[in-house]
Amino acid sequence: MIELENKKDNRLTDKLVSFMTPFQWFEVLVLIGFTAYFAAVDKESSVLYLVINSLSAICGVFCVVLCASGKRSQYYFGFVNIAAYIVIAMTSKYYGQVALNALYYLPTQFIGMYMWKKHMNEDINAVKSKKMSPKQVGGYIFVTALGIVGCQYILELLGGKQTWLDSTTLIISIVANALMVLRYKEQWALWIVVDIITVTMWILAGDMIQVSMWSVYLLNAFYGFYKWSKMNKVNFENE
Repeated sequence: MIELENKKDNRLTDKLVSFMTPFQWFEVLVLIGFTAYFAAVDKESSVLYLVINSLSAICGVFCVVLCASGKRSQYYFGFVNIAAYIVIAMTSKYYGQVALNALYYLPTQFIGMYMWKKHMNEDINAVKSKKMSPKQVGGYIFVTALGIVGCQYILELLGGKQTWLDSTTLIISIVANALMVLRYKEQWALWIVVDIITVTMWILAGDMIQVSMWSVYLLNAFYGFYKWSKMNKVNFENE
């Protein structure tokens, strides 16, 4: 009986270890450590705010590291992250971030789950990635630039803070998320830009939990680009 229970425990441990790569577990544990530390030393924020902020960070890092591996389970963590992050962004008056998460990320979670489910590579248990053509890249860059200028004007009218940074992250995130749903590896180049800008925004806001979360996002974006490039070669897709 004891031997049987040990075997079950070993299988559970193996599943947890294989759920993500060692590097991804490192990212998660680093984020949890920083989150716990900054929540403990924060004497100004309410307990409720710190709980919501920590939940956003921890679920968010699980979401992005699973996305880097092409795992459909990333969407489950994404739901919780989005809901919590909306509250945090609203509190800091980053209205572009609020709109992005409430009006775009949340509904596209359902679309993404459906699209990824239809295009999974069962051999490697990961979504099939694609590569954009130069013409597609040029078109997305043009549309993104126009969107940033228009969005900044609207955020200024709303009285938002750091409107150029906020509008840039908003528009690029919209495009990057669309590329994620469509399974293009180029999404990760955009996420790198978004993460750098968003880290700057939260440094200016003085929220070190969010700084930690987005810093891990940035590290993971480089890993995601590498991982999806390898997946693209395996899938031999060029739609």
